[in-house]
Amino acid sequence: MLNYKDWNISIIVVILIAVIGIFIYSFLDPSSASKQLSSAYSFLALKFEKTFQYGALALIVFLITFAVSNKGATKIKIDGRDEYSLLSWGVMVFTAGMGASILYWSPIEWAYYFNDPPFNLVDNLDQKSLLSRTYSNFHWGLTGWAIYTIPALAFAVSLNKNPETSLTFSGIFFPNPNNIFKRFAGLFLDFIFIISIISGAAIAIGVSFPLIAVFISNVFDIKSSSFTELIVLLICFVIVCSSSILGLSKGIKRLSIINIFFVFVLLSAFLMLGPTKEILNLSSESLGALVKNFLKMSTYNGDNFVQDWTVFYWAWWLALSPFVGSFIVSISNGKTLRELILGTMFIGALGSILHFLIIGNYSYILFSSNEMDIPRLVSDGNANQAILAIIQTLPFENIFLCLYSIVMLIFLCTTYDSCAYVLASAGMKSAKQNPDFLLRIIFASLLMLLPGLFLFVDGLEFTKNILLISSIPLLLVFVGMMYISVRDV
Repeated sequence: MLNYKDWNISIIVVILIAVIGIFIYSFLDPSSASKQLSSAYSFLALKFEKTFQYGALALIVFLITFAVSNKGATKIKIDGRDEYSLLSWGVMVFTAGMGASILYWSPIEWAYYFNDPPFNLVDNLDQKSLLSRTYSNFHWGLTGWAIYTIPALAFAVSLNKNPETSLTFSGIFFPNPNNIFKRFAGLFLDFIFIISIISGAAIAIGVSFPLIAVFISNVFDIKSSSFTELIVLLICFVIVCSSSILGLSKGIKRLSIINIFFVFVLLSAFLMLGPTKEILNLSSESLGALVKNFLKMSTYNGDNFVQDWTVFYWAWWLALSPFVGSFIVSISNGKTLRELILGTMFIGALGSILHFLIIGNYSYILFSSNEMDIPRLVSDGNANQAILAIIQTLPFENIFLCLYSIVMLIFLCTTYDSCAYVLASAGMKSAKQNPDFLLRIIFASLLMLLPGLFLFVDGLEFTKNILLISSIPLLLVFVGMMYISVRDV
């Protein structure tokens, strides 16, 4: 039943302005906009690299200390929200937090690092190979999921204190604005909230649908084109609309469980049909290197590698964290803060790292055995073709191309659906109110505008630059959320 009186009109207007504004700014003069944002990225990445590095490490220490303290036993209570088993909850957390981008990066990310290695290891082949595989586990592991956890914790604490809190930054910092300064400050914080969500989701979505289109074109022997990519987007939109009508438990929950089953089948196929013993040996080796070098990687700075990759990844996790954090708390009714923190960090990190240990090491073996020069393919700008060729080395290649496409498509849908759900939740006056499905459909439609940019401009690089710029204010917001979490619990 729709009740427009429950809509937070100011937040809805901010969302509309942010989405349409970014689209117009980039579409009218994409070349000029891209140059401006690229210059801003280079400056900010250099200026804030130490802040990102040391700050991310501090988050892990803070969260683990909070979880094991007496404060961690506090139970989350959200009126009007369902309670989920640990399995269902963990599945939804992972699928919302990851998305299809993990299947894009897991076969090829090590190759980028191999071409441009950290620690000046250009001439040390063994160490370059080891750390190129280890850095993927670092960028997608514990630190990233710790970044996701901070907003989830702050939202949970705020909702326990005030059940009427809206799931936005203004809801955390200014739940009852009683003067014009607080109202304007709240609107500014919400603008940051919305821009971060949009830019983070746009990258996750934007790298995925062109790759799915390539797979579909190959399976059906048709030419890959912008039209094929548009069809993928429309299919995704139809699924998201259906999920929105079904609701959270029947929609996102079912999609997530179905997808985890397919992910398990896919990872098992790479592991069992590939050189199993070699994959396991390389996995053990790279995990050992991750433990040994974690502190070194977390404090490494003064290198283009850190500015181009680690800063980008921490900014990406930061930009997505308001979306993922508010979604996680929406499904965490009945959980303790300790379960929220440790579950999000370790379930998420384990699921992410498994993809790189299995698919990433499988593709590395293809390179090390001289079957495929993956680093050359990615350096030549043929990343999608490299991923396609990697999957085609499996037996029954068309079956696995279809399976890979289905997993990516459902991941894409859960990202869209979860993002639309969060934006719609922000558009409600109270977190006690489930977001109207009409709002979810409206925001899902708007979110399609930005991936549509990838059909016409260099949208990935463009959105990457917006992402870093929008994440800078979040550094201060995170400090505030950590303070509030300790103060208000």
